[in-house]
Amino acid sequence: LNLGKIIVIPGMGCSPVATSNWYSWFKNEMDSRSSSTQCILRDFPDPNICRESIWVPFIKDEIGLDEDTIIVGHSSGAACAMRLLESSDVPKIRGAVLVATAHTDLGSASERRSEYFNRPWNWDLMKDGARKIVC
Repeated sequence: LNLGKIIVIPGMGCSPVATSNWYSWFKNEMDSRSSSTQCILRDFPDPNICRESIWVPFIKDEIGLDEDTIIVGHSSGAACAMRLLESSDVPKIRGAVLVATAHTDLGSASERRSEYFNRPWNWDLMKDGARKIVC
């Protein structure tokens, strides 16, 4: 089974990523399913605020996205995934898995600082950003 490239986008404050939440377990599970699957689990810059202006370019420029990419976003990482799905300069990806996501900042000042919630969501663009989206 070739799942292509899977990128785990962690939640706020999840650093080091390898010892946070379920991320290493998930990477090991995905890597064990096929030698042709590449699950990317990396520490992200700005892990405690996870600003869109830092994370989106990091994913696009440092990690890279293509038509065979699946993104798995958790919490604030899911909000980042949603903004990636809206981006016109990102290719339509294979899939997105959104884990424990929110569409508002939930009244949290730290979530507000992340920049994901400072404008309305474009649900139509988001739906067109991936062949399949699972929440």
